[in-house]
Amino acid sequence: MLDGWIGRDTVFGYPIDDLLSYRTPKIVRIQDRWVGLADWTLRFAVIVFTVFILLIGQQGYLEFESVVGTVSARMSGGLHGLNISQIDYCEDKDCRFVDEHTIFVSGPSEKSLLVSTYIKEREQKRRCKEDAAVCPHMSPFFTEKEDAFYVAGVEKMQIVVEHEAMAPSFYSSYHNEKFRGGSSEMKGKLVSYRDDGTGRVRTVDLNDIDPTVGLRMTVEEVLDAAGLSLDKKLEGEKHPVRHTGAVINAHLRYSNTHTFLSPSSEMQYTVEFAPALNQGSQLASAYEPVGFGDARMMVKRTGIRIIFLQQGKLGCFSVVAFFQTLAAGFFITATTTWLMGQIVTRYIPLAERYEVAKYEYTENINNIRQSMNLMNDRVLEQGGRSVAAMLQRNDYGAVGQEMPRVAESAVRVESAAISRLASTGSLVAQQPPPMYPQQ
Repeated sequence: MLDGWIGRDTVFGYPIDDLLSYRTPKIVRIQDRWVGLADWTLRFAVIVFTVFILLIGQQGYLEFESVVGTVSARMSGGLHGLNISQIDYCEDKDCRFVDEHTIFVSGPSEKSLLVSTYIKEREQKRRCKEDAAVCPHMSPFFTEKEDAFYVAGVEKMQIVVEHEAMAPSFYSSYHNEKFRGGSSEMKGKLVSYRDDGTGRVRTVDLNDIDPTVGLRMTVEEVLDAAGLSLDKKLEGEKHPVRHTGAVINAHLRYSNTHTFLSPSSEMQYTVEFAPALNQGSQLASAYEPVGFGDARMMVKRTGIRIIFLQQGKLGCFSVVAFFQTLAAGFFITATTTWLMGQIVTRYIPLAERYEVAKYEYTENINNIRQSMNLMNDRVLEQGGRSVAAMLQRNDYGAVGQEMPRVAESAVRVESAAISRLASTGSLVAQQPPPMYPQQ
């Protein structure tokens, strides 16, 4: 069925020697200053990109792993003789002194907390009995008395954050402490995305964080780093942040690639406080029922909810990553070389002559082999008859003298045949059309 398509020397009409031809690089010197300048410019650009962008800038010799970590926070500080009569926000609203145990509320996750700035207490009584079969109200309790107040001096209370991070796979593989760090060991920076004083909005370094002190900030400093204030309103709100509360994301970013020759033996981190996209009193509040039975106290705390997000990657030297980067450089080099070949052989003056010089085809070895076998068969057939006659006469001496002449004749005839085939063009494979049509 496939006899017409697959033969000894062809596949679907194409010579096998052409399909499986071997290509070898050929150096052709094109004496054109602009072509040479373009080529050297591209080569230099590839080297600069590979070395300074991929290897150094992107640290292409490193393997990276995302960090995992833990965060814990607590409140610290005292009132230190604070006078309520001297506090502006207490002039129009009731204020009370409370300690950190009342101010601080753990969040729904271990990486969040709530600093209370406004507390509302509701004395509630039961209106549906505990053993009632049906309660026709939204809640079995109703509010009998309500009291609300601001927390005096809360902005001066300190938030103490302890955190640690590690690259789990790197640390488990090498057990090297440079892949793990805590807030008492790492240097840090407080940064903020804001106007740098010149009208440009960018990430600005605010303070260095000493590892001996750790991440310790007052509530006022946290709000300032986030660009907020307790006495200013959020967009769309009628009351200040002290009353409505706010949600702040604290981004802890870890790295060990801050030195020129990375990775560094010491981890560092930055912390950035930024307002969350979703704001609202419900998101910045926590409810706590105190007591149960026929009466209870429902305490609603509203304030600054801080959610800690640990991010970043640690780098480790990798031979595989290094050679992958080099392979990318070689690929770019090959691509630019191919691009130059396309331009030289298609679009510039003398493109046709450059194409002829660049691409060359040899004789088809299959044609040469067939021609040589055919000539050898003919010579040996003629010489074999004379030798056979000598053997019949048992004239072995004549046979010995005849064999060299037969071999010499075969070589002479074969050479003449090859020359004749070459001169007629039957020995050369059909020259393919130009690789690129001339423009």
